[in-house]
Amino acid sequence: MKRILHYGLQRSGTNVLETYLKQNFKIELLNNNLERANTLHKHFRLYEDKQYIPEIQFANDLIFNSFAAYEESFKLESKVDAILIISKDPYSWHLSYLNWAKKCNWPMVNYHYIEEYNRFHEKWIAFGKEDSRISFIKYIDLIENPKQVLTQLKSKHQLSLKLFKQIFGINYSIRKVSESDTFTQSNLKFYTQKEYLNKLGNTQIKAINNLIKPSILSELGYPLESIV
Repeated sequence: MKRILHYGLQRSGTNVLETYLKQNFKIELLNNNLERANTLHKHFRLYEDKQYIPEIQFANDLIFNSFAAYEESFKLESKVDAILIISKDPYSWHLSYLNWAKKCNWPMVNYHYIEEYNRFHEKWIAFGKEDSRISFIKYIDLIENPKQVLTQLKSKHQLSLKLFKQIFGINYSIRKVSESDTFTQSNLKFYTQKEYLNKLGNTQIKAINNLIKPSILSELGYPLESIV
């Protein structure tokens, strides 16, 4: 049984990824999601600039200069087999994150949320260059072609299927996860046809384009979007 950690900012698809993993593979998820400032929390803010943490429950003052130091902080009995980082493109993520912040009554911030997006992913990208156990997953790939994503994860991290899935096959269709409404074809179309760009509008797209780091777009595999 493989021991796995997964991470992502809120509204990046962590619950979708977790559901796929739990339903199909013999794994042990090691995340501690009760303590929001814990390094094992799936939304842990790893980056150094802690002033970009938007909600006090996630506040921490922990700084790690290497992935080895970060892993040492886990205090786990056995080594982690895989670390999975899921992301949304910055445009759909920003729209969803704004709505989530409002829903949860987060305090107003004096910066653009893309500043946090940059820092969160930049740190994980750097760690990914240090350790091959770290894999990056795009939410759009997971909902558009889950078979390909799960097959790649299975191969790279040598995941074993649950006995039931060995007989009846992997579940490639998940319609409902915690913290989200039922996922419909309309939801899929919202992402695959980038309908969120119309909801954002030109002013917000320009702001995101001015702030998002090209290196992060390149590393994660997202395009810089044009004005709609």
